Amino acid sequence: MKTPETNLSALTPDSTLLQFLRTLFSTAAEYAVYVPDVGDVIVINKGQLISMVERNCADAMIKRLPQLAERNIFRPLDVSVIESPEDSEALYVKNTGAFVASLDLALDPDVPQFPEWWNAPVPFAMSSRGVLKLNDRAVSMFGNGLEKLNAAELPDRDEFIVRLEGLNGTRFIAFRYLSPGIFTIDDCTDDLTDAQDITWWAAVGQTWVKEIEARGGTWQRFSNPPEDKDSKNFRACEWNGEVQGYLSIDVPKKKIKNENLGIKAANKNTKKKKISSNSKENIKTSQPESEIKNPDDVIGHIGPQAMALLTAGQTREGNGGAAFLM
Repeated sequence: MKTPETNLSALTPDSTLLQFLRTLFSTAAEYAVYVPDVGDVIVINKGQLISMVERNCADAMIKRLPQLAERNIFRPLDVSVIESPEDSEALYVKNTGAFVASLDLALDPDVPQFPEWWNAPVPFAMSSRGVLKLNDRAVSMFGNGLEKLNAAELPDRDEFIVRLEGLNGTRFIAFRYLSPGIFTIDDCTDDLTDAQDITWWAAVGQTWVKEIEARGGTWQRFSNPPEDKDSKNFRACEWNGEVQGYLSIDVPKKKIKNENLGIKAANKNTKKKKISSNSKENIKTSQPESEIKNPDDVIGHIGPQAMALLTAGQTREGNGGAAFLM
């Protein structure tokens, strides 16, 4: 059988109303109090809790009590009208855990309930009612800047990192879950900066290797200097002065293809022919019209009088008229 202490450690806002009732009976408390991070505190007594369990609300979670009140399933108690609340005990359930305390604490729910080990020489942060509280050790290490954060907006994870801007620049604070609503905190600025630096150079290396591959080159990684490689073709890869391995790179020399040479030679010959042809045309056009080089062009240079003499059976008479001989 679980002890009351064990039951309290297992009780959270996600527990059911039946678990809430069983834990309440295991303590001397007469009242049950749920303190949400946002909104009004819900106070009920044993009788109300028993009634809700019997009305098929046994499996409803404790954090649903505000919605059940809105549906008039029950009516929350007003602690201010209860006589001597400081003399009555109540079972409290908060985001930071469950505990038993006097009922008058429900009148001021924003007062955080620190665990006994809160002032240990370890930096702690506690999220309660949308407020983040630091112990003395955390304040001495990080200042009060973290307490300005809205605790309700913190990620719902066991581990997360918060960026903190201050007079000394940007710092990154790591939160690690310890118990409900309580975290250990640590400055991880140096580690995160190193990680970002490593990521950058890793990206540079990958980009460089892709460029080598795009040019038809190859590369190999070696733990020790390769004996069969020219020392000019491999490099030692160091990080913070320590050799992490060796990188061998083989990039083929750029060669001019034979067909390209043929095309270039053909282009040169074509240009020479064009130049030679153009020169001949220039020479031809510069010759006098009276100078005949081609025999076929003779007829084109005979005038009408000479043509008449060359025509068979024709003679020139008078004013150019032609007489036909029989």
